[in-house]
Amino acid sequence: MRVLAWLLATACAAHAGEATEAASGTTDQFKLTIGSVLMSDYIYRGISYSAHQPAVGTYVDAQQGWLYVYTNFNSVRFSTNPAGELTMAVGARPTLGPFEFDIGAEYYYYPGEIGPEHSNYWEGHATVSHKLTDKITWGSTLAYAPDVWQTGAWGTYAGGTLSFDLPSEFVPAEVSWSLSMDVGRWLFGPTSSGGGVSAAGGGLPLPDFTNWHAGLTFTYRVLKLGLNYTDTNLSKENCYVLTGDVAAAPGGISNPGDNPFGLRSALCGATFSATLGVEIDPATFGR
Repeated sequence: MRVLAWLLATACAAHAGEATEAASGTTDQFKLTIGSVLMSDYIYRGISYSAHQPAVGTYVDAQQGWLYVYTNFNSVRFSTNPAGELTMAVGARPTLGPFEFDIGAEYYYYPGEIGPEHSNYWEGHATVSHKLTDKITWGSTLAYAPDVWQTGAWGTYAGGTLSFDLPSEFVPAEVSWSLSMDVGRWLFGPTSSGGGVSAAGGGLPLPDFTNWHAGLTFTYRVLKLGLNYTDTNLSKENCYVLTGDVAAAPGGISNPGDNPFGLRSALCGATFSATLGVEIDPATFGR
């Protein structure tokens, strides 16, 4: 968090005058975005949250000046069998000179979970993005959760992304397309007793891992089509430790601490997926 705080302080100092002018022009602006998406596989940070099954999602984003509230619902398939994943977030999106920030917190809620274990948790985040050229944008994210999936383990996620707007002459008129690539690293502390979706035992560290993604996004008016490749460096045994996958199969390398039967899960490996979504700004829809 110190790195993001330093970046924010530096940007504020360097662009205080620009920020003041931007604030006076955007404070009263209100923006509402509504969207829904059909996914062949709901993948979050390299892990399939829908057990490699189709999923649906819907979201609403309301922003007044720099401040925003966001809510999003996705269908999921966890071992605790929740009705879905409801995300509620609040934060600020200031623009300081050439940098765009998003600083806020979100709560992940999984209603209707079966059994004594629950997976709800808070996470704070800070992101910054910058357009290097008219066609190239980079961004970075730092997020921290004090109790991931109610395992008792803290989690820190750091990631970076690079996106390219591709030449328009290769696609039909009114269609734009872009290529994005990102990589992230999720680090965890030791668990306590119990443990949400994790299969790990008390006092054991959850397995850290790296995930990566590459994708093409095609946009036509309010429609978006995404073609994605995702993967992680998790072993199938450690994938079971993180997910508690009910479809995990024995036959792997056993670990007396967190996976004594050597159960193996396929929810964290290389995956090709597609998304089809619609995103509407009611203020401009139909114009």
